[in-house]
Amino acid sequence: MTAPTHPRLADVAAAAKVSASTASRALREHPAVSPRTRRRVKAAAERLGYEPNRMAAALRSRTSPFVGIVVPDITFPFFAFAVKAAQDVLEQAGYQVLVMNTDRQAGQEREALRTLLAHRANGVLLATSGGYDFGHRLPLVFFANFEPGADLARVALSNREGVRLLVEHLVGHGHERIAYIGGTPDVTSGGERLAGFDEAMAAAGLAGRSVVRISDDSWSPASAASAVTELLSGPDRPTALIAGGDRLALGAIQAIKRRGLRIPQDLALVSFQDPDPLGGVLEPPVTSLLGQERELGRHAAGLLLAVLAGPVGEPSALEVRLPATLVVRRSCGCAGE
Repeated sequence: MTAPTHPRLADVAAAAKVSASTASRALREHPAVSPRTRRRVKAAAERLGYEPNRMAAALRSRTSPFVGIVVPDITFPFFAFAVKAAQDVLEQAGYQVLVMNTDRQAGQEREALRTLLAHRANGVLLATSGGYDFGHRLPLVFFANFEPGADLARVALSNREGVRLLVEHLVGHGHERIAYIGGTPDVTSGGERLAGFDEAMAAAGLAGRSVVRISDDSWSPASAASAVTELLSGPDRPTALIAGGDRLALGAIQAIKRRGLRIPQDLALVSFQDPDPLGGVLEPPVTSLLGQERELGRHAAGLLLAVLAGPVGEPSALEVRLPATLVVRRSCGCAGE
């Protein structure tokens, strides 16, 4: 069974026996079209159930200001929550929002930015995957992942500080053989968290005891599970594990349970993000940093509004970092919540 299709302007024009341009003008009450032709076109549109694409019309005519939000993967809860919070702020300020997903591909990101530029977007919020073009002349604010060389405003998590808190907490429990499973260092979040782990382990005098594994580009649970399985199969397996993100923590938990090991009795686990944000699903609950996705989205949107309100063409190098807060639960060996 074929899915029903929406009637197009060309269908209305064919039914009214006029050109597509005449049909378009008739539906917009253009005075150059005779009343008789306008009535015929409107009758055909009503008969076919035609509805104009108001978003496309707004983009063409700029009757409504709009902002683009470009993210690597909207299916990640982190980006979904951040985008929703940003959208609420922007819509309250009178902007329509167009969300574009890049699948973590630099080429798709470049195309998304070109599209927004071509449609004369008022501004852009960008969580970059490496596709930012320094030649673009759009009011733009980076969030979560940014281009360090760009003289533009950005809002990000305190990635180094957050991982340092996790390392220090495990060291406080007496752990020395600590493993880190992180995302690709090619983006801000992955690179800074890895650097934070190395710095914190060195500060604790444990640089030679650390183990690092990097997941695939999509930070998938499967890649984390594979890495953890390898670590647990070795002769000198770690006593504690830090996951660089919520999806990586889920993969780690799967691998640990498949090995028949217990958390935290056999292996302590902490995570940069809570893999169970609703609570009550995972046992034991995972020690992690306080989730700040919504705060990140609100800050980014507010910063973009400030940029849009400022003098045209004036660059802003303002950087906002949301402070990290440790939430102690039971996966590390504490009594927790």
